Amino acid sequence: MSINPGTYEFGPHNGKMVVKVFREGMAKKAGHDLIIDVNSWKATATIAENPAESTFTATADVGSFTVREGVGGVKPLSEGDKNDIKKNTTQKILTSPEISFTSTSVQPNGDAATITGDMRIMGKTAPATIKLSQEGGKAKGNFSVVQSNWGIKPFQAMMGALKVRDQVDIELEADLPS
Repeated sequence: MSINPGTYEFGPHNGKMVVKVFREGMAKKAGHDLIIDVNSWKATATIAENPAESTFTATADVGSFTVREGVGGVKPLSEGDKNDIKKNTTQKILTSPEISFTSTSVQPNGDAATITGDMRIMGKTAPATIKLSQEGGKAKGNFSVVQSNWGIKPFQAMMGALKVRDQVDIELEADLPS
């Protein structure tokens, strides 16, 4: 990625982070795939003269997760449903208040980069890889988290007939400095 050397801050003021949760199981038609906005997050990119020596850190506040939309299901997702999902997320699934990432290596490739590092969720640290690209003044990234890699049991309902898929997808987008 071609960004001038320096330290840059990203967050809701100049970007967005979205979590996408998908359903599976025999009763998946009853549930909803979820689009969840992360309303409190911060990322710091320190771009070095040699891009491979750059560093990235990020944190996300679990309490700021807000269900924007439920896709599918037999009935529309109500505000009460959204509140129940948030309550389950913060009180049963992600009881630790923060998720963090610290890079260990950056592999630039033209207008893209692969960032490998340590992600900390629920007190457990495991490797994670983020793919970033530069498109029209924006940095766009995506990665997946397999919940069970962090000791998280994906949410289930209806005696296990409706489940959240183990893999959760995260998308990032932020305005690049001019």
